[in-house]
Amino acid sequence: METAALALARQRAADNLPERLTWGPLTLSVTNLDRAVAFWTEVTGFLRRPDEGPGVALGTPDRTLVVLAPGATSPVTKGYAGMYHVAFGMPSQAEFSRRMQRFIGLGVHFSPVDHLMSKAMYLDDPDGHGIEIAYETPERFGRFSFDGGRFAMFDAQGRPHSGRERLDLRAELAGADGTDPALPLHRDATVAHLHLHVPALDPSLSWFETLGFARNLNLPDFGMADMGTGAPYTHRLAMNLWAGSGVRPAPRNSARLLSYRLEAADADIFASAKVQLAQDPATGVLSGTDPAGVNLTLALRATEHEKDDAA
Repeated sequence: METAALALARQRAADNLPERLTWGPLTLSVTNLDRAVAFWTEVTGFLRRPDEGPGVALGTPDRTLVVLAPGATSPVTKGYAGMYHVAFGMPSQAEFSRRMQRFIGLGVHFSPVDHLMSKAMYLDDPDGHGIEIAYETPERFGRFSFDGGRFAMFDAQGRPHSGRERLDLRAELAGADGTDPALPLHRDATVAHLHLHVPALDPSLSWFETLGFARNLNLPDFGMADMGTGAPYTHRLAMNLWAGSGVRPAPRNSARLLSYRLEAADADIFASAKVQLAQDPATGVLSGTDPAGVNLTLALRATEHEKDDAA
């Protein structure tokens, strides 16, 4: 089965182009800043970053991935639009296995799932923010299928998979041999994807298309859809109806996703996003509110600015 996201990935690879969009940092509100920082640093291995501003910036030695902001008075409240989880991508099997070894050594509960296109570990922070630690493995993927009206995934050898099988912990932990689980997050870790609760799938898909995302799967019977940005891994943005159809944004006092940042690789993609987003004349950055009620900014990468200026 062909999807727009798969076609875009082939096109970008053939033209030797990067993904059209990449994730920047996101900001989460928390009820107890000290407790949240302790979890994100001691359990997940994030480093404190020197960014100025309200809240505490965390990430790798080179980049901020998340900002924890005080101000929430209750944990994540179920039944509202907003973040389902955020995924942080590990750059190698060894790094994914090292995170797993760290969680097991600390006695942290997590759910290990084989999505075929990726391997994942799911856990929650103290406020109930969903976290996914992911290792992308698109080379294991073969194709999607709706044969007989039933969705299936097939691996590169043609074998069927549900995409929700449990990972073999023993096999995964073997990848951590010779590594130190106490070391912090690898410098090449990234924000890999964002998964949102939305009020409706089709309007949300159309809205994000104007930002440069390409449709991948749309599974209305499952209440979920996802989108890609030009990489073989086609799950850069996901959305679902699992909090209910027509849900409203989360209460302001609830721990929630406050904002996120995207960066566009192409000037034309950035320009087309102005249909949905407003541009700050001083910075040139676009901003707006997504279908889940979350604030976002979209910036054109510096290299593209430089090309425009040179022209």
